[in-house]
Amino acid sequence: MTEIEAIAEAQVQEDICLIQRIAERDSKAYQTFYQKYSGLIFASISHVLNDHHDTEDVMQEVLVQLWNKAHLYEPRKGKPLTWLTTMARNRAIDRIRSKQRRSRLNDDFETESKGVQPEFDESSHELLEAKERDGILMRAVSKLNPDQRQAIELAYFSGLTQAEVAERLHEPLGTVKARIRRGVNRLETLVKAKLA
Repeated sequence: MTEIEAIAEAQVQEDICLIQRIAERDSKAYQTFYQKYSGLIFASISHVLNDHHDTEDVMQEVLVQLWNKAHLYEPRKGKPLTWLTTMARNRAIDRIRSKQRRSRLNDDFETESKGVQPEFDESSHELLEAKERDGILMRAVSKLNPDQRQAIELAYFSGLTQAEVAERLHEPLGTVKARIRRGVNRLETLVKAKLA
């Protein structure tokens, strides 16, 4: 074994040790691993997504996954960095698929609306009204309590399913469903009051 190979092998063993310590909830090991590889992980996500905001979101998801799933890492299946970059790449691909799914649904809805109403062509007045309604809705969302707002934003603005929201927030599905339901009810009240 050459000196370079020996150094590389020592590095892999050190990373395996860090992952095992992270699995035992060692925050110092987590910080060390983060400082060592966060730039590389961010770059690999960014390479797939090519969108800074989405890259930051997915990076956050991957870091949470690292903390929560470190115990699932198996050294015989590959190096820790390979495991983590694969996880990051998969999360980034999931984000792309989710956005494509939302885009297709939106396109289908618009096509259907225009098919039903051939004269459908938004005037500047209608666009202004829509923008005003959006503003009312966003102000109403900002008045929700933080838990409800976060669940609503993930479900309706980020396009996650309720199960995905529950996984992201590390909350039971029933809790997330209740938050979303209460949040939607509160939004209805706030928006109706503004439109009345």
